[in-house]
Amino acid sequence: MNSAISPRCASAFTVAHFLDIGARYGIDYHFPALEQGRQDVAQRAVVQGYVEEWVLPAGVCITRSDLQVIEPYESTSTGHSPLYVLLVLSGQVEIAVNGCYQHLHSGMALTTRLDAQQTLSARHQAAERLVTLSLAIDPQRFCPSSAVAAYLAQWQQTQPQTALRAIPGVVLQSLQQLPAGDSLAHQLILEGILLQLLGYWMIPTPSVSPVSPLCPRELQRLEQVKQLIESAPERPYTLDALAQLAAMSASSLRSKFRQCYGESIFNYLRQCRLALAREYLQQGYSVQQAAWMSGYQHATNFATAFRRQYGVAPSELA
Repeated sequence: MNSAISPRCASAFTVAHFLDIGARYGIDYHFPALEQGRQDVAQRAVVQGYVEEWVLPAGVCITRSDLQVIEPYESTSTGHSPLYVLLVLSGQVEIAVNGCYQHLHSGMALTTRLDAQQTLSARHQAAERLVTLSLAIDPQRFCPSSAVAAYLAQWQQTQPQTALRAIPGVVLQSLQQLPAGDSLAHQLILEGILLQLLGYWMIPTPSVSPVSPLCPRELQRLEQVKQLIESAPERPYTLDALAQLAAMSASSLRSKFRQCYGESIFNYLRQCRLALAREYLQQGYSVQQAAWMSGYQHATNFATAFRRQYGVAPSELA
């Protein structure tokens, strides 16, 4: 597996970065909030986060991104791919095939083909965090085995050209639990997960109906809960208290939070606590202090969770 780019640390991607990506991959970008006539527009930051790209030996291009949108932007793909898959692991995106827009929430995937008669567009709003994974077959590089080629041909004949699907639970769970890192071992694990996913889409099965979309009021209340957790992850939250804040039952909050953000509410709380603890460690606090100030009562439990999340012991940062 050849890694094209893999900046793990968070970076700011400017208009110039987007235009360069668009030239390489056949994507037209539009930034409605920016004045195109200004000389400094090319250096304006559009998103903050990271992007990783790989090209598998068979010619399957993989892109994994975790981005916080700073400026709203729109994209339209002008490339060609007999199979393109977009998976939303967290957040939501407004996406369209040939101009017909609909929302994809976390836990959902879009499968389609891209060519001169079928274009893919997306709209991204400011202050939105979006974690996605995409697979695209490069027709010039694609060198599948005979079995894979047969599956692809059958898929094209039997499946809709464009379909919304639920991400298979076993694949979604594997992707959400995959720890951060860019080592060879990490890349091999990711390749295996993605090939497994590709196998699901290649097998000609009926499209899975997507889950019912959340209404704007539900999205607003879920966002309030999410922002509360982000602002003070060290607090001792309970599911019932958070459900009361969201004006939902505990079971509804649990299922709808996962539907909206692609992970359980307490898994998200754990990630926020670990991120806060990491900041404390980088500021010079001890492991015990960082654990306590981020909401952990036991340093041992904190150290185990920290290593699982970041791949290093917290003592290495303290």
